[in-house]
Amino acid sequence: MMNDLASAKNEDYDSPWKDVLRLFFPEFMQFFFTQVYDAIDWTRGFEFMDKEMQRLSAKASVGRRTVDKLAKVWLKSGGELRVLIHIEVQGQRETAFAQRMFVYNYRLFDRHKSPVASFVVFTDEDENWRPNEYRAEIFGTELSLKFSAVKLLDYRACLEELEQSDSPFAVVVLAQLAASETHGKAEKRFWKKLEIAKRLYARGYEQERVIALFEFLDSLLQLPDELDNDFYEKLDEQQEGRNMKYVSSIERIGIRKGLLEGKVEVTLLILSQRFGALDEAIDSHIRRLSLEHVEELSGQLLSFTSLTDLQSWLSSHPPSSPVNGNSMGLLELED
Repeated sequence: MMNDLASAKNEDYDSPWKDVLRLFFPEFMQFFFTQVYDAIDWTRGFEFMDKEMQRLSAKASVGRRTVDKLAKVWLKSGGELRVLIHIEVQGQRETAFAQRMFVYNYRLFDRHKSPVASFVVFTDEDENWRPNEYRAEIFGTELSLKFSAVKLLDYRACLEELEQSDSPFAVVVLAQLAASETHGKAEKRFWKKLEIAKRLYARGYEQERVIALFEFLDSLLQLPDELDNDFYEKLDEQQEGRNMKYVSSIERIGIRKGLLEGKVEVTLLILSQRFGALDEAIDSHIRRLSLEHVEELSGQLLSFTSLTDLQSWLSSHPPSSPVNGNSMGLLELED
């Protein structure tokens, strides 16, 4: 089998978390914050307020933005509650985190003149980093906010329970824990990923749910090419004889390749329009970025004021494939 994954390989958890929150919001609340789930009248539905959250995040300008979700729900008691759900994909301590939660909470309160409940799921690997309160005081004036938080590391003590659970977020937590446990250990990650994927079928979920959860699994537990191909071969074997089938390895590679190539070409076009013809080294570097990095770069284009800014960004985002143009080597399938 392959050697371990290179340490420089980026594992961006933001997008998959956004997707599962959008698809499984009630299940998210039920799994992590059961008492709040029980107080909500789910028969009235819920409403995501993504545009408002985007405006709020832009104005807050406190620290690094991660996965933010704002939803409006109704209570069984008859009241209305706006729930700020802030999923922090965090690899190290961040001193301004609690302050950001305070700023978000206050701005929402100020805008809607109603209480806002704030919830956090910590996916970082620091056992001792567990902020759940912001407090500031000066000359007798005190500001404070306490918010509800869970730490995924704590779920390592109940793996058997997670494996037996029918909740989609049991799969999410297992995948997140496996991503941390197998970081830099490609072969171990291969078997963990296959084990979790098989359980998706055993749970008897409908096809849409299996595909959504598999996308989450695939995004977190990235594999190098050879192991990735082996994984899909075994997955195809697992799907034999079932009415439900995930896209095949060949279909998946084709879809991925077309999506990546299109984004790369658009990004290069915009950069050449802003800064003139790009030299060969920059062009090659961008063509060898992962899809996630290309998407991140496309979101940063307007912030670059010179080629120096672009080069600085590229220096912190290494290529994910050998120099071979837009060949299949470009596709390390870092979903």
